[in-house]
Amino acid sequence: MLRQIPVLKLIAVFMLALSCTTVFAQQNETAALLNKYRQIKNADSADNYARQLTAIAKKTHNKIFEAQVLFAQSYKAYITGDEIRAMDLAYQANKIVSVKDPATYTRSAIMVANLLGRRGRNPEAMKAAFTILRKTDAQNWQRESLACLISIGNLYRSIGDPFKGRPYALQAMKESQALKDTTMYLASLNLLCSIYSYTSIETPAYNKIALAYQEAIFKPEYVATMSAYDKANYLSNLGRIYRKIDRFDTAKIVLKQSVAISTRENFLAVKKHSLNELMTIEIDQHHYQAGIDYAQQVLAAQPEAQSNRIQTRDIYWQLSNAYWGVGNYKMAFEYKSRYIDLKDSLNDLNKDRVATELAEKYKADKRLLLAANQKREATLQRDLIIAIAIILLLASIATFRWFASKKKRENAVLNERHRQLAQLDTLKTRFFANISHELRTPLTLIMGPTEQLLNKAPIDEQQQQTYLQAVFRNSKKLLNLVDELLDLGKIEADTLLVKLKPVDIAWFVNVIYQGFASAAAYKNIAFTLLNNIAQDSFVQLDADKFEKIVNNLLSNAIKFTQLNGSVHVIAAINDGLIELTVMDNGKGIPDDELPLIFNRYYQGNRGVAEGGTGIGLAIALEFSELMGGTITVKSNPGRGSTFKLSLPEIPAPAETATEKLSIVTPNTEEIAGGEAEKLILLVEDHHEMAQYISSILKPYYRIVTAHNGQEALDQLKLMSTLPDLIVSDVMMPEMDGFTLLKHIKQDAVLCRVPIIMLTALGDSQNKLRALNIGVDDYLTKPFVSGELLARATNLIGNATQRLSLTATDEQELVELSSQEPASADNEPVAETSYVSPSDLLWLTSLETTVRKYIGKSLLNVAILSDDMALSERQLFRRIKQTTGLTPNMYIRNIRLQIAREAIESGRYRTISEISYIAGFETPAYFSKLFKEQYGRDVTELL
Repeated sequence: MLRQIPVLKLIAVFMLALSCTTVFAQQNETAALLNKYRQIKNADSADNYARQLTAIAKKTHNKIFEAQVLFAQSYKAYITGDEIRAMDLAYQANKIVSVKDPATYTRSAIMVANLLGRRGRNPEAMKAAFTILRKTDAQNWQRESLACLISIGNLYRSIGDPFKGRPYALQAMKESQALKDTTMYLASLNLLCSIYSYTSIETPAYNKIALAYQEAIFKPEYVATMSAYDKANYLSNLGRIYRKIDRFDTAKIVLKQSVAISTRENFLAVKKHSLNELMTIEIDQHHYQAGIDYAQQVLAAQPEAQSNRIQTRDIYWQLSNAYWGVGNYKMAFEYKSRYIDLKDSLNDLNKDRVATELAEKYKADKRLLLAANQKREATLQRDLIIAIAIILLLASIATFRWFASKKKRENAVLNERHRQLAQLDTLKTRFFANISHELRTPLTLIMGPTEQLLNKAPIDEQQQQTYLQAVFRNSKKLLNLVDELLDLGKIEADTLLVKLKPVDIAWFVNVIYQGFASAAAYKNIAFTLLNNIAQDSFVQLDADKFEKIVNNLLSNAIKFTQLNGSVHVIAAINDGLIELTVMDNGKGIPDDELPLIFNRYYQGNRGVAEGGTGIGLAIALEFSELMGGTITVKSNPGRGSTFKLSLPEIPAPAETATEKLSIVTPNTEEIAGGEAEKLILLVEDHHEMAQYISSILKPYYRIVTAHNGQEALDQLKLMSTLPDLIVSDVMMPEMDGFTLLKHIKQDAVLCRVPIIMLTALGDSQNKLRALNIGVDDYLTKPFVSGELLARATNLIGNATQRLSLTATDEQELVELSSQEPASADNEPVAETSYVSPSDLLWLTSLETTVRKYIGKSLLNVAILSDDMALSERQLFRRIKQTTGLTPNMYIRNIRLQIAREAIESGRYRTISEISYIAGFETPAYFSKLFKEQYGRDVTELL
């Protein structure tokens, strides 16, 4: 429902706009029709057209338009001299018009008032004029009130009290100037001229003022805006002023211009006024017969019943004087009698009283209206202040919310940038960690066999061949990895080119497939190839890029397929496409990760345990698209994935066949255990690395292998005799080395088995993680055989020494016993093979204490026993039971460990610096002990 509110508002706004548009259109249409009516000069034609307009108004129920038509007829009747009809039509218009049309409402009422005044019905005229004036003031119709003021001023003049009309005329003049209403301004000037030139109060000074007002009307800028009726009317009044100041010739010229316009336009009322003034001029100049002629024209122009009775009264007076002047006393007496009768009927005294009462009532009403307006203005002012305060408050709230929203958006953008940077940093860290692992593994398999060959130890020819093949294969892997990184740079720079050459595609697929046979066999994976491509099918192909694509798909399939799983490869050419499909029944890809696997550096949520750089599939897709093909993938989480490579087939002639690559068959010799007594569990997912480590250790120890941490944990639980040592990689599928280490150290039985971690993650954070979990030693790839063998021997020896005392140990124990009084602590060391998790925690505390004194060569058992709150004998026994070492040997091992950390940090360059840091007295002694402990000379590592 809430969502519909904006839609409803839009509909309401649209309907309002539509209705406004309709009203405006109707107003424009009616205005055009009324203008057309006003332009019709023929009375009959005008009446017929008016009837049509009235019928339209009634049919459409448009009362406003009907009133406008009636008023237009009233005005036309007025200017043509039919004042009775004009008043009737104006009355009808005023009766049906509404306040929605202020102009017609006011003008029709003023027309009625003016015509009542012309008929001598001044009390009614005054009442009507003041009533409409109050209405305009109440409605705040400023323009319409101007006509009311002018009408009242004219009515006061007509009842013989012009100065009472002057304030209304002056007010009309000022307000019309303020409103820039030229028509009303000129009408107010004309009224002021009539007031100052009124016969009963005229003086030369007043006539001069009157002339100034009237001549101001005829400025060029005003004349251009006048209607024909206004021009004729103002010329008639100007002629009257010229007559009063005895400028008779000028007056005649002006009045005759008015008569000409009025005759042409049929303005009978104005024409009668102008002829009346010409009559007066002739009589004043004693041209009585000419005056009589003009008077007869006036009376003949309009019937007495329709004429202005006041004007008719004045004409009777002038005709009486004219006939007296020519000696026609009979006619003079007759018009004198008519004058007296008409004068008495007008009842001037009563009219003045009524006008005075109406004026006082208007003033009282106006005072009340002003008081009401002041109260309303005060209320409006208060409401306006409240509204402004509310608006300011809302604006402040809106501004605050906008700034808060802006700040929130900025913070959101900033947080998103921080998140992206953190994600980028994580991706970068993961990428470099994985690339390190990918580089160190082949480097180990290159350096290790090379070292074995260089040691000149007796190695049979078959073993030498195995070592050389391992070096070759891993050198090639290293080169491929470097090429991948270079290709990635070329892709980003858009400089990678496709180099097509003829390739026997069936043979080439077989070659690539055989390269992964040993890796699949190591994990006991059913690895099959269905090659449906005919032999000797040569195509134009970028062999290098094709091999990298397929290598990536196959290596991923084998990596993510569990032990005893299956990987099937199908090759075919269908509809002009080379299609190679790789299907496995491994862990599959989650649906939410499926769209992202071809993104660069993306490795999903599996962490770093399974290795990889995150660029293999991205490069494979780029290569396939570069060659005009595609790679598609379908996956069912928990049931496996299917990758399909499709490339366009570009046939090539068989005779252009390239030289076929030789297939290097990897050594698939099973890892056999030696006849030695000690047993080592080797946990390594990389089959070549497992073979290499086994070749180092099996001459001295029995070897059992596991492919990942989970398999190793399962084997440990089933073993009747626990291994003497566990050698484990870190990055493995199913369960990584860290997790395996954690499980072992938390198990009350397995925790005593020493562990060596083999890792390509050489950063201090991962080393610290391993040490915190409880690793006994760790080796960073690449390593050499002697280093691994020395550390394995030391750890197995230490574990053995936990169960027995050597002669050296007995001598050290005797020395400690002789320094202490006989007590229960001097009992023999109990033989035990059990090391609890609490022992490991204690050992961590002990190592922290020892490290506190490193760098001081005077550290001994006495100092250490004081810090650990144990007697020297108790300390000896506890260290011996936990590590298999005497306290002095343990301190020495910690010193050697610190020396190795200093070397790996890269901050020290000489043996002297390292021996000093670790707390050894001489570099020579330190070098000897380091060689014995780690199987490598210090100089090789610096």
